[in-house]
Amino acid sequence: MGDMIRIQAVAGDTDTYLAPARPSPGGPVLLLHPWWGLNETIRDLADRLAGDGFTVMAPDLFGGTVLTTPDEAEAFVKSIGQRNANGGAVNEDSMRGASQAALEHLLAHPDASGDRAAIIGLSLGAMEGTQLAEGRSDVGALVCFYSGIFEAPTGVAYLGHFAEHDDFDDSAQVPDLENTLNEGSAAYVYPGTKHWFIEADRPEYDADASDLAYGRTVAFLREHLA
Repeated sequence: MGDMIRIQAVAGDTDTYLAPARPSPGGPVLLLHPWWGLNETIRDLADRLAGDGFTVMAPDLFGGTVLTTPDEAEAFVKSIGQRNANGGAVNEDSMRGASQAALEHLLAHPDASGDRAAIIGLSLGAMEGTQLAEGRSDVGALVCFYSGIFEAPTGVAYLGHFAEHDDFDDSAQVPDLENTLNEGSAAYVYPGTKHWFIEADRPEYDADASDLAYGRTVAFLREHLA
C-alpha cells in the first residue's frame, strides 16, 4: 500500500500518492488521474503497478476534489479554464505545476531506478500527460487510456488504449495515429468497450479488456524502463 505525501510545487504544495515498488527500487511511473480526481480506483491502480515492480507517483491535480458523476466532473473541468483566468486555486497552471513537481520528485526518489520515467494518463490525465511528455528528455514512455489527443509526443515510446464505443473520443482516428508511431509504439482499440473501461468503479468497466490493457501496459513499461 502507498501513502499520501506532500511535495513542493511552483503554485504551492501539492498532495500526491506514492506507491514504492515491491521490491524496491523500480522504474518510475507518473500516474495522472481522469476528471474524477485522485480517487480510490487510481490509488488502487498505483498499488497494483507497484506490486509489479514500479515506483508510482499519482499527484492530486484537483486539490482534494473528487467527483463521482459525469455532470459534476464535466462542470468542474469546464470551470478550470475560468479559474485559470481568475486566479482560482485549481487551474491549468496549478495542474501542470503539480504534474511537473511530481515527475521531478519521482525521478529523485530513492525507490525509483533510472533517469527516465514513464507517464500513464487516463482521459483528462492522458491529455495532460501527452502535453507534459513533449520535449522532455526525462520521459521515455507514455501510456494513454482513452485520450482525446490522437498524436504521440516526439521521441517518446507510446502505447494507446482506446474504447470502440466512446462518447468522448473518435476511435476511427486510431489508424491515422498508428501510421505516425515509431518503432516500439502501439495503439489498440478494445472491441465493445466504452470510455472508462479500465476503471473498476465505473459502470463502463470491462474486466476482460481492462486485464488485457493492463498486461500490455506492464509489458510495455518493462521494455522501456529497463
